[in-house]
Order: sequence, then C-alpha cells, then structure tokens
Amino acid sequence: MAADAARILLIAAATSTTGGGERHVADLLRHLPARGFEVSLLCPPGGDLTALAESLGVRVEHGAVDGGFPLAGVRAVRSAVAHLRPHVVHAHGSRAAFYARLGDPSAAKRCIYTVHGIHVDKAGSVPRRAFFLAAERGLRSRTARFICVCDADCQKGATLGLLDAERAVTVRNGITLPDPVEPGGFRGKLGVSEKAPLVLSVGQLREQKDHHTLIEAWARVSVRFSSAVLVLIGSGPLESKLRDLANERSVAHSLRFAAPRPDLRPAYTDADVFALSSRWEGLPYVVLEAMAHGLPVIATAVDGIPEAVLDRRTGLLVPPADPRTLAEALMWAISEPEKAARLGAAGRARVETEFGLEAMVERVADVYREVAGGRIPLAAPSS
Repeated sequence: MAADAARILLIAAATSTTGGGERHVADLLRHLPARGFEVSLLCPPGGDLTALAESLGVRVEHGAVDGGFPLAGVRAVRSAVAHLRPHVVHAHGSRAAFYARLGDPSAAKRCIYTVHGIHVDKAGSVPRRAFFLAAERGLRSRTARFICVCDADCQKGATLGLLDAERAVTVRNGITLPDPVEPGGFRGKLGVSEKAPLVLSVGQLREQKDHHTLIEAWARVSVRFSSAVLVLIGSGPLESKLRDLANERSVAHSLRFAAPRPDLRPAYTDADVFALSSRWEGLPYVVLEAMAHGLPVIATAVDGIPEAVLDRRTGLLVPPADPRTLAEALMWAISEPEKAARLGAAGRARVETEFGLEAMVERVADVYREVAGGRIPLAAPSS
C-alpha cells in the first residue's frame, strides 16, 4: 500500500457475515484495497468477519461496539482513531454509528453512517424506542454523510429526523452473479423429492421477518399443494414458537427448519420460489441473491424491497402481515411454474444490470472522496 493511501476505518457492531450489514463490510474489505485505500476494521472479537479481515491482511481492532457498556465502546473508537488516524470513519448500522459519532472527536467532518434499514421506531418498548430516536437525532449533526441502502430509508430517515436529506445518498447493495453448483444436494440433505415444489425463505427467526405470517400462509398453501415443502433457513429466539405454530397449523410435515450457512447457493439452486414475509427491511441481500439465481421472489412491499422486486415483472409484492394474500401469491407461483420462471429470469437480468458489486463499491469510494474533500487519492481498480 502506498504511503499516501487513504486510510479508512470500518466499524461493525457484529461479526457474522450472515447479517446484511456485516456482509456489506466484508465486500468493502475485499474490494477497497484495489482502489487505493488502506482499510482497517473495528468490531467485537470473534466471528467470521474478523477471520476474513485477518486473512486479507487488514488490521483489526477489537472493542465493545456491539451495544454493550457505552463508555467501553466510546473508548474503543477513541483509541482506534487516535493511532490509526483515518481520513474516513465508516460506521455500519445504528449501534456502530452510535459509538463512532460519540467516540471520534472529528466525527462531524469524517464519519460516514451507512443505514442498513431503519427500525429504531419499531423494536422494543416505547421508552426504549423514544430513547434511541432521541439519541439518533442528537447525533445527526456529528455525521459527515449518510449512506442509505435504499431510497426508502433516506426518505424515512429524513421524516423521522434521523438524517439530513442534503447529506444523504443512496448506494444500493450489490452482488456478483453466482457461480453454478450441482443441483439436488440441498434437497437430498433435507429429504425433499425432486418433484416437490420447494419454497425457500432465508432470515433470522425474529419479529422483523414475521415468519408467523409465512407459516399461517403456508397452512393455506399446503391444503392445495400437499407435496409442497417450505424451508426456513435461519436461527433466532422465535424458533421454538414457530415450531409450535407449525404443529398447531398441521404443517410440520411440509416445513423444514435449516441452520444458517455461509454458502446458500445449493439452497437457491434447488428452490422453485423465494419468499420473504418481513415487516421491515433495508435492501435485503437475500432478495438480490434469490433474483440472481433466477428465482421468482414473493415478498412484502416494505422499505427497499420494491426497489429491487418489480411487482409482476420480477416477482410478486404483497402487503405485510397478510397471510391470505401471501398464500395466494405462493399458490400462483406453484401452479404456474413457467410464468413464475419468466419472472425469475427477469429478476436475474435486473440484478446483473442494476445491483452489481463493483458499482456499489465504487459509489462508496466516491463518498469517501467527497467527505475527504479531495485530499485522498483517486485510484482506479487494479486488474
């Protein structure tokens, strides 16, 4: 790395790249150095994000920036910026941004906050929501730029007073088209017949993803399509309740719970339809991945999802918390496989042209250059 390379400190509050924000950080770790940036990472200890950074030769600092004791997180940021002397501090998600903006004395000039979905107004008790809304509003002035992964978050953040529209920019998540894998392996491990319609959903088993509505919808689908199988890939605190619900609705025989995994290609390859029943989102990577695999996507029309899934063109959009409409969309996709496949093909083409990884990284790099006021070098990607 050249002596005058721009120094970027990335801050992440979690270390598992199965999360969207951490996946985004992982992509930046891989691709920013080729653009002339010297990258370092501050995150909690452990996890595959740390392992990735170390394998890439990225300097890693560990600190309590995961929502624990506030003073420890502030100190961790303050220490990191003091000896790394970054041109830009780039915090991902509300927890990381909380500590970054409190701990960096120059936050107002160099701190970028990437908003990976806005749910501070939804989760937790009323007093908890009020506290974090007030904190976000108070720290707004200590932010050089805001990056939103979808236009919906920029608009919502401005409405809630969490960000300033004139200092916010949308940089949508991007991916590369997947390398093909041999079909049949995922079905085989789960004992699902090749002929059985397979609907896949990927996401943490938490309130946000609303698997309750998906299982209620599946109870209607399974009456009409007795051989169809729904697979939920994910883990979380609601797993036991969701299993109980599956038993109550008599769909446990057609429902599979599968653990998270770093490589989802076998699951996407073997699925016929992708479903996401979230109540709120940012711009979920799993939707882009499903589209990239040519799957028709049936998802709730919340936040950034309609910016990726075009209703009746690359998939079907349904209202949140509406099991009847979700069931109807799933039954249409299962009963009309050729028409559904055409939606999937259009989705793959859309990802290829509109949601490329290289374009995402370059746009983030542009924001770095804007924040640093031209004081950092503009370098083209190396071959």
